[in-house]
Amino acid sequence: MFERYRDIIADRNSDMPAHRGIMKYRHAQVQRTARSLPFDLELTRRIRGADFAPEWSDSALIEQLDPWQDLSRVSFAREAAPLDIQLGLLNNDRAMLRAFDDLRTQLLRAMDGSGWSRIAIVSPTSGSGASFTALNLALSVSRIPSKRALLMDLDQRAPDIANMLGIQANGMMADLLTGAVAPQNYLLKPTYTLALGLGSGRTENASEILHARRTGEVLNNMMEMMRPDISIFDLPAMLEHDDLEAFLPQVDGVLLVADATQTVGAQITECERRLEGKTNIMGIILNRTRPAKGS
Repeated sequence: MFERYRDIIADRNSDMPAHRGIMKYRHAQVQRTARSLPFDLELTRRIRGADFAPEWSDSALIEQLDPWQDLSRVSFAREAAPLDIQLGLLNNDRAMLRAFDDLRTQLLRAMDGSGWSRIAIVSPTSGSGASFTALNLALSVSRIPSKRALLMDLDQRAPDIANMLGIQANGMMADLLTGAVAPQNYLLKPTYTLALGLGSGRTENASEILHARRTGEVLNNMMEMMRPDISIFDLPAMLEHDDLEAFLPQVDGVLLVADATQTVGAQITECERRLEGKTNIMGIILNRTRPAKGS
């Protein structure tokens, strides 16, 4: 059974990295396209701003230039909808579905109010359900028609989300993070509101790649291009590898996932100690709890 263990405790006045703006990207893209406008429309644009035919307006141009639209389409198994995929993962447990939807709503409210958009999901030790939580949270967000969710499997040591979905990854995550492969050639889009960065194989120098400045540049450029409302990063266990701590400059907050059957309080305390003053702890999720008798 899945239940919320601690409410969102994000400090909205934190000095941690805020949502990365996209206006520079939009302006640059529109300016580049404007040069191809018919002469009369270009003259009107320069003299009177965006006062010309709707099909040549800024919003229309941005829509045409939106790289999200051009991502490779991939289908869920049996052309299933996100809700059906999620219920399959949850063994048709509607109570668990409501729990994830509740988590989705709390996170979106906290993040929207703070201007945040990037969240890392991690557990103290492996096998606690971080990937399961990240995937279900992304699916819950993607069911909101106006929200774009980007899910990145950054567990380069044992990527599993592709297997959970039955979708073949476009390669190794290291190829994307190092800039060897462009985001538009790597990311997959099973639905209009969900994009996936899936990985395959094992990367020995996973932590070193996350430390690299190039990784930050690649991710910042990708976010400005794709403009997701929320980006969810699934990372390896915090007390077993230093991947999360290497990646902290790239996220606005961290959601911890504990396992009621194996995680102990001292492990959670140690994770909080390592994160204190470095990022925002969005909350703690207790996975695999047992419902009380009679409930």
